Amino acid sequence: MPELPEVETIKEDLRELVTGARVQRAEVLDPALASEPSPEELSRRLEGTRISGAQRWGKNLIVELDSGDALVLQLKIGGQFLLVPPVEEPDSALMLVLHLDENRRLFLRDETGYTRASLLDEVGLEERFSGLGPEPLDDRFGAEYLKETLGARRTQIKPLILDQKVIGGVGNIYVDESLFDARVHPRRKANTLTEAEWEAVARAIRENIAAGIEHRGTTFSLYRDVLGRKGHHQEHLRVFMRQGKPCPGDCGGKVVREKVSGRATYLCPACQDEDGPGGGGRLELE
Repeated sequence: MPELPEVETIKEDLRELVTGARVQRAEVLDPALASEPSPEELSRRLEGTRISGAQRWGKNLIVELDSGDALVLQLKIGGQFLLVPPVEEPDSALMLVLHLDENRRLFLRDETGYTRASLLDEVGLEERFSGLGPEPLDDRFGAEYLKETLGARRTQIKPLILDQKVIGGVGNIYVDESLFDARVHPRRKANTLTEAEWEAVARAIRENIAAGIEHRGTTFSLYRDVLGRKGHHQEHLRVFMRQGKPCPGDCGGKVVREKVSGRATYLCPACQDEDGPGGGGRLELE
């Protein structure tokens, strides 16, 4: 699932590759893609516009247009936004095609069919994202913010971090990696964390998100950048999708897969004590 690092990678690709391109024609191939506005209105308002830039809010990709509108894409589980050429033209699971000048096209495809698109003006953008929490690399984010926002909650820490109203852009991969690095069990209640643990969690989230961006995202199956390339961060993961393998720390334990708040969760029970501190020191990022 594209999280902040994956969408950030796509955003930077779009800025480099298609800024200034004109949308000569837009085809909505899956009616489920858009409801705001309708698929017909979306096509009409996209045609003839020029791509003026790209932004990202949390996990949302924003294609800026010279009309003042912005095409907002929620890539959900398996959304891909591919530039043709140089990428080979996809022939399945197509939801949207933007025909650009210079004989280029942007193909939006999603094998899961969950990707959604909206066309919003500046006011609409502000309204859409006004409730989103600060991102991990935002100056507002840190241990103090987490403690003030979550410190009194009697709720498990993992679903709280996944709440986009608390932190924008963090998903299942990066929360599991961050909690492992901080040596905090995903089922720990937020109100049981110590000052040192809040510091460790905030630091780990920042570092894992930054590393994911540096490695151009994580690819297990569907994620690709604009040129169809896989990310590399999966090569650096410590616990996610590594159940049964030795813990990368020095505890001698093994990584396990459990369900936490309905989500597949990867952790080392020896390092991440569900009852609190005592699971060992923090593993530094490579």
